[in-house]
Amino acid sequence: GGSTSPLHKKGEIKMTSAIYFTYDGIPSERYGLLIADFDSSNTEENEAFSPSLTALKVPCLSRFFHGGVNFDSTPTFEFSLVSQRMLTTRNRSEILSWLVGRNRFLPLQFRFADLEYFTYYCVFTAASTIYVNGECHGFRVTATFDSPYARGIPTTVSVPSGTHTVVINNKSDIRDGYTYPKVETIAYTFDIVNTTDNANRHFAFSGLPSGENILIDNETKIITFSDSSINPLSYFTSKNWLRLRPGNNTLAITTNAPMTITCPWYAMIGY
Repeated sequence: GGSTSPLHKKGEIKMTSAIYFTYDGIPSERYGLLIADFDSSNTEENEAFSPSLTALKVPCLSRFFHGGVNFDSTPTFEFSLVSQRMLTTRNRSEILSWLVGRNRFLPLQFRFADLEYFTYYCVFTAASTIYVNGECHGFRVTATFDSPYARGIPTTVSVPSGTHTVVINNKSDIRDGYTYPKVETIAYTFDIVNTTDNANRHFAFSGLPSGENILIDNETKIITFSDSSINPLSYFTSKNWLRLRPGNNTLAITTNAPMTITCPWYAMIGY
């Protein structure tokens, strides 16, 4: 879905590179918009990852200790969204209401090469108008992302009733921490131990209402029942959330009904 085209007509612009994108499920072709680069150089450097490092020092020692890496704020980036044709007042109104001021992080996909297999989540927080020869041809927007990671296609494993050993490959680029999967089942009792992580650490529920669908998001630590009146914590016997190390994880699973485990894929590929 990319485009590279020198343009010479009045009111049109020369773009050295441009790609289509999809935001909130709406393709940018609807408005003829592309994310464009106007520079004459074919090389562009974008900041992909910029956390802050906390360093700790004991007065009697001559070196620092690693105290953790954190983001001081949400990652932001600016894009030029450009149309090769003039945008009318109506076009501009529709585009801005589609992009700017939304009330939650929404999916953004860059439709270029292998990037189309990954999804970012962002909100556009600012926009300025781009004019060429007195005609509006697009906007310069600021995108605020919910994470420095793009989401690839998650790994999903279906587990039948019974006792099983299951291996899940966690492909996420979180090398010094954990990735937290989602678990969905109608089981009234189940127990999962990630033996790759800690053979004594159980993720277990018991005494659940029979046939009640339960969805456990271990990342957000939210448990959802199909019957919203149920208190989920009273059945959460282990109080340990399921977590996965980087690479292959071996899970020892005992369940009285089928379940699905979905591991997200967080990829650090830059914007």
